[in-house]
Amino acid sequence: MMDHVAVVSERAWDNVIRYSRDLGGRWIGGPDNDPASQAGDDFYFCQVAFDGGARVEILEPLEHPGSDFLHRFLARNGPGPHHFTFKTPDFADTVGALGDAGYNVIGVNEENPLWKEAFLHPKDSWGMVIQIAWAGGDGWDDAPPLPPTRHGRPTSLATVVHLTSDVQAAAALFRGPLGMVQTDEWKDPNIGTGVDLRSGPWNLKLIQPTDANLAHWMGNRPGRLQLLHFQLDDPGLVPGAQRVGVCGAGEQQDAMFIVPPEHNLGVRLMLTERG
Repeated sequence: MMDHVAVVSERAWDNVIRYSRDLGGRWIGGPDNDPASQAGDDFYFCQVAFDGGARVEILEPLEHPGSDFLHRFLARNGPGPHHFTFKTPDFADTVGALGDAGYNVIGVNEENPLWKEAFLHPKDSWGMVIQIAWAGGDGWDDAPPLPPTRHGRPTSLATVVHLTSDVQAAAALFRGPLGMVQTDEWKDPNIGTGVDLRSGPWNLKLIQPTDANLAHWMGNRPGRLQLLHFQLDDPGLVPGAQRVGVCGAGEQQDAMFIVPPEHNLGVRLMLTERG
């Protein structure tokens, strides 16, 4: 099942403030902002969760050799989306199914009795690193060091929108070995061809763009995460939010806002009012 989407920046706490205070995420676990609490770690990471359990993981490289992959990523791409994680109850079966389907599984690590992981390179997984993981134990129980949220009701991370150069091939990965369920397939002459998938609280919208601006933004990559769509009370309160119109029809129209990636550490946000 899809577990989280990870973002990376030079200072994790900028993203912690964004996804917790500004967007209403609930602290799940990780070190606080005191460097002493991070001593000996390969890199900094924490997680916040939204209504239904969808999670955002927040990464920051430290001065440690274990952070080299994040330093390289930031030097090449700048801050932004880093990976999707799918958790599986049967690690060997999922890794085997990916191999049988022709995917090159790399970085297989089963040394930790409480954590097993493997990866798909973004060249093989439509522009985004995919982590496959098995977790034992009871999870985190860290005290929440977060500032109060701006929002009274829980916020929903409604949809992840991901552009791809081949929507059918990308959908075959997500609905095949990764176990998502396809809920729709569509064509829009103004946007492109799309496949919608679901896994637990997650909605993933894959789009093969025909829109010239989207295609230009994706460039020659096999894929690129376009945006995260949040539904929340008072989206206009989110710093950097720009009202761009409404969505829906008739009496169900809701205000729609965009936070451009240059105002959100490389991740575009779409914000709509929660009904």
